[in-house]
Amino acid sequence: MRKESKTPMISCDTIVFDFNGTILDDRDLCIRILNEMLEMQGHEPVSVDRYVRIFTFPIINYYKAAGFKFEPEGNDDFPYLANIFVERYNKGFINETRMFPDVRDFLETFKGKKKLVCLSASKQSMLDEGLKHIGIYDMFDDIIGIKDIYAASKLEEAKQYFETTKEDMGKVLFIGDTLHDVEVAKELGAKIMLIARGHQHMDVLETGNPDMIVSSFEEAKKYVL
Repeated sequence: MRKESKTPMISCDTIVFDFNGTILDDRDLCIRILNEMLEMQGHEPVSVDRYVRIFTFPIINYYKAAGFKFEPEGNDDFPYLANIFVERYNKGFINETRMFPDVRDFLETFKGKKKLVCLSASKQSMLDEGLKHIGIYDMFDDIIGIKDIYAASKLEEAKQYFETTKEDMGKVLFIGDTLHDVEVAKELGAKIMLIARGHQHMDVLETGNPDMIVSSFEEAKKYVL
């Protein structure tokens, strides 16, 4: 499953981790809520395979691909649905999500050897709480979430962070599970490794031409120097 760049190993000083779908296995919860909303609005539910092929950013585009009809095509209300999703996600978070089992070993392998950063489009408070809940909050040197609903995007937060740290972006590795992670890494001039078990299908991930695609953190560990 590994997609190699010209160099089979990736050397870095800093590793930046996405949260949802990369560290946190929350795909089943997201699909359950999506299908509840689709059925509530009179639309057909989606399969897991369909979900990972249509999931994208911005979220409204993925909702459209899932079957929702917004004006002028239909009467579905995106803000209403988005609020329902957040409410149900928060309710299901503790019982229906888990950390991928190989995350802790990967973090322990590189803790103290590299700078470890968690970067997420989640609100800062929710990200902090999520990392504490799964027991790895203290593993990171820095944790970067969105400060509030008026804050910058994930890309803007990353730009601000690295403008402050003045790091050599050629020595920074992003690890994520979607094409959005590729966009952020490439915009900043960093390297990008994708793990193909989150919210997007391998076929979708390959279109982003990341430096490498792997199937797990266990595999990823073999290629990080």
